Amino acid sequence: MQNPVLDKTIEFADNRISLFAAQYGRCAVTGADLMPYDIRCHHKVPLENGGTDEYGNLVLVTEAVHILIHATLGETIQKYLKELQLNKKQLEKLNKLRKLAGTPVIA
Repeated sequence: MQNPVLDKTIEFADNRISLFAAQYGRCAVTGADLMPYDIRCHHKVPLENGGTDEYGNLVLVTEAVHILIHATLGETIQKYLKELQLNKKQLEKLNKLRKLAGTPVIA
């Protein structure tokens, strides 16, 4: 609530707050505690691909995970994989989000 997103819908803002509570303030991929400056509310299906601001289409992740969801350059992918050190389960969660976003899965 202390970090409003002014250029989004009321539905987005409400669902973002609800997600924070539902995810216990943790990243959906890594499980890391989300700091106010590091929270990214990711659209599973992007708005430009017909996604919405509905609760079921949103997930909270860290900035690094959000970058990795959308990354297409090998250098960027390797940088954030090294930084995050994802285990198999976390990589599966990441790849689910990448697929929905229209980016290739990471092997």
